Amino acid sequence: MREIALGQWTYFAWHLPTTLLCIAASALAAVLAKSLWCEDFSLGERRLRFSVLGWSAVLASVLSLAAWPYLAAFASVEVRRDGSWTLRNYLGVPIAVLPASESRRLEGEDLGGLNLGSGRIRVLRADGTTLDSVRISGQRFDRARLEFGYPLEALRTARGTVLTGAHTFGPHGPVLGAPLASR
Repeated sequence: MREIALGQWTYFAWHLPTTLLCIAASALAAVLAKSLWCEDFSLGERRLRFSVLGWSAVLASVLSLAAWPYLAAFASVEVRRDGSWTLRNYLGVPIAVLPASESRRLEGEDLGGLNLGSGRIRVLRADGTTLDSVRISGQRFDRARLEFGYPLEALRTARGTVLTGAHTFGPHGPVLGAPLASR
């Protein structure tokens, strides 16, 4: 079993505090809403509580908008001995499990010219769903390709996107040539 880390910790250093602030702002809004519902306040106190409730709700929604993409994107891939993959976000929470026998295709998109940009890896599953990684550099994409065991001949470029053909994944790496269901 091996783990292939895609993201760098610097990309996520802001994310945990953002998530915690989002939770705190949501909790504050919930407490204020409950107190407004259950208790009697003067007009000035009600107005102040409604104002704080509104601003905390706005703050929570803006922070969740910033934090959600990193919770839903995978930052590491655990490759088991049988070739199955477990995709995890940066907190280590599993996002998806791909059995070794499941056909998949990888795309390295938006990596920039000569792989000098910052893009992402997209996994296209046999059922037509897609899973996106966190943003990675072109150099990190090349290192991940080597760690996964994809030979350079297995990759092709189309409109700036690096593609692999449909394949399954065995104990020793990719088994190229597996059919992939159309969307």
